[in-house]
Amino acid sequence: MSTATKADGHTRWYVPDAFIPSESSCGQTSHESICLLNVGSSAAEVTFAAYFADDEPRLSDPVLLPAERAYHLRTDDPDKLGGLRIPAGVPYALMVTSDIPVLAQYSRLDTTQGAYTLMTATPTGRD
Repeated sequence: MSTATKADGHTRWYVPDAFIPSESSCGQTSHESICLLNVGSSAAEVTFAAYFADDEPRLSDPVLLPAERAYHLRTDDPDKLGGLRIPAGVPYALMVTSDIPVLAQYSRLDTTQGAYTLMTATPTGRD
């Protein structure tokens, strides 16, 4: 049974510096992931919005995050990201919105140089 409180997450998360590398090497695909954690006792309905410097925002369909579960979503997989298609090689920002508080983490694996670079950050959360 969960003892989640509002302090266990936010309903809106922002990743201002997102980028899916367009190149890969050594057999490993460069990619990003949004990891979501719902420690609450009810499912969360999550949506994604991608913002670009020279294009209109792109919105996802809702994605269901079950209660007391973690969900790891690659941003290059529209089937997992509510149909949202994000182009590789184009800087963008991401907003994650949930109807109940959840926790979020953003990671990028860059294999463009042959040596892997992994970056991870906790996005800015707001209610």
